[in-house]
Amino acid sequence: MEAVTRYLYGDATPSPLDTDYIALLRDVVDFSVEVLLCEARLKAASLHVTQLADRTEKDIVRAEAFAAEVGRTVDRMSVGDAESIAGRCAARLRQGAAELVRAEVDTARAAVQAERAGAAQAEAGERVRWTAALETLFGRHTLPGATVSTSLRAEGAARYAAQLRCSTGSGFEWTMALAIPPSHALAQVLRIDRLVPRLEIDAPEEAGWMHKETKIRPQRFDRLHLAGLEVEPEATTLKLRASADGAGAGFDVTFRDEAPGIQLLRVREGSAAPDAPYTPAGDNVAKLRALRDSVVALASELASHKKSLARATFDGTPVAELDTPRALAERLVASIAPAIQEISKHSLARGELVLKRVLGDNHREELFVSKAEIDQKIASVPHALRQVFEPLKLGDTPAPPRTGLLAPSPPESHAPKPMQSYVPGKTPSPRSVGSLPPPPGARPAPPPLPPTPSGPPPIQPAPEATTGGTARPPRLPD
Repeated sequence: MEAVTRYLYGDATPSPLDTDYIALLRDVVDFSVEVLLCEARLKAASLHVTQLADRTEKDIVRAEAFAAEVGRTVDRMSVGDAESIAGRCAARLRQGAAELVRAEVDTARAAVQAERAGAAQAEAGERVRWTAALETLFGRHTLPGATVSTSLRAEGAARYAAQLRCSTGSGFEWTMALAIPPSHALAQVLRIDRLVPRLEIDAPEEAGWMHKETKIRPQRFDRLHLAGLEVEPEATTLKLRASADGAGAGFDVTFRDEAPGIQLLRVREGSAAPDAPYTPAGDNVAKLRALRDSVVALASELASHKKSLARATFDGTPVAELDTPRALAERLVASIAPAIQEISKHSLARGELVLKRVLGDNHREELFVSKAEIDQKIASVPHALRQVFEPLKLGDTPAPPRTGLLAPSPPESHAPKPMQSYVPGKTPSPRSVGSLPPPPGARPAPPPLPPTPSGPPPIQPAPEATTGGTARPPRLPD
C-alpha cells in the first residue's frame, strides 16, 4: 500500500516529513535562546568572580608591601630606647600596620568567597532553568528519528505508572512520565476479560500428585491481570499475573518480528524459577497477537499525555550536570537544519518557511513561520553565541522561481517624442526613415491630425465688441 504523504512543501511538492517542523523550529529556537542566555549569564558570573579574585590578590600584594614598607621606615628612624615614648609608638605603628593589613585581607578574601558562593547558587538556578526548558521542549515534541519505548507497571492493585523512553542518534536520551486520564481504560489495573471476554490459550501447566510434570493445556488468560507492559522497537512483552498487584503466578508473553515470533514464559508463584520458554502454535498465535494489539493501542493513547521529565542525559551525562549547556542547542539545531533548509528552498515567499499538512478529503492546511519572527527571537542572544543558529541558513536561501508566471511588461509611455531638426548631409531625411518614396503620380498623404485632447476643451476668449460697450462674458462648455 502506498504511503500517504502527511506533509507537503510550500510549493505543494511531496515531502518525506512526518513532523510539524514549523512548530518544532519555533520551540527549538525558544529552547536554544533560553539555553544560550543561561550560557551567557554563567560566563559573565564566572568572569566577574575571576576578575574580582585577581584584583583582590593584587590589592593584597600591594597592601602587604605597604605594611612591610611601614616597618622598614620605622626601623630606619632613631627612636632611642624601646621603652621610650618614641620606641613604644614605633612598635605600635609596626604592629598596627600589620594587623590593619591582615584584617583588610581577610575582609577582601571573604568578599571573594561570598561572590563565589553567590555565583554557585546562580549556576544551580541556571541548571534548573535549562533543564526546565528541555522539559518544555520534550513535553511538546518527540524529536524526529527518535527511538521510542513505552512502559507500564502496576503500582499496588489500583493504578499504573506509565513512562515514555526516547533516544536519538544525536546523543539525547530522556524519559517522560505519562499521565493517565481518569476515564481511560488503563486508569486502573486491567483484567484481560475487559478486553477479551473469554480467552483460552494452550500453555504449560504443572500437573500430577505424586509425580509433577508439565503438560500443555488450555489456560484461561482472561482471568489474568495486566501487571506490566514493555513496548520496544524490537519486542513487546506482556506481563500477566493472577493478582491485580502483580503478584502470583502467570505468564510473560514476548512478541518479536523474527522467529520464533511469540514465546510464553510460565512464571511460578513466589521465588521459584520459571519454566523454559514455550512457543504457541495454531490459532493461539492469532489470539495472542490480537491481545497484544489491543493493549498496545491503549498504551499508545497515553503518549500525548506527557506529565514531567523523569530523566534526561546528553552523551551519557545528566543534563543538569553538564559543564556548559551550549552543546544542547548546537546539537538540536544541527539535527533539524537539513529539513529546515529544504523547507526554505520549497517556500515560495522569500521571508517565510511554509509546510502544508494533508488533512484528507482534498483538504490541507498551511503552516508557516516568518523568518523575521525567528530573527527577532535570536536577537536577544549575544552576538558571540548567535553562530549556533547558522546551520539553519535562514538568511541566504533565495526564493524559488514561480514557474508559469509571466513578468508584467513595463507600461507604455505616451509622452511625446522630441522632434529632430533636419540638417542636410548630417540627418537623414524624414522621407527616408522607415518609408519608401511615393510612386510617380501618387497623391501626397494628408497631414496628420492634431492629437485629441484628453481633458475638457479649453475656454475660448469672447470676441471683442466692435461697436463699443462691454465685452460679452465667455460661454462655458455644456
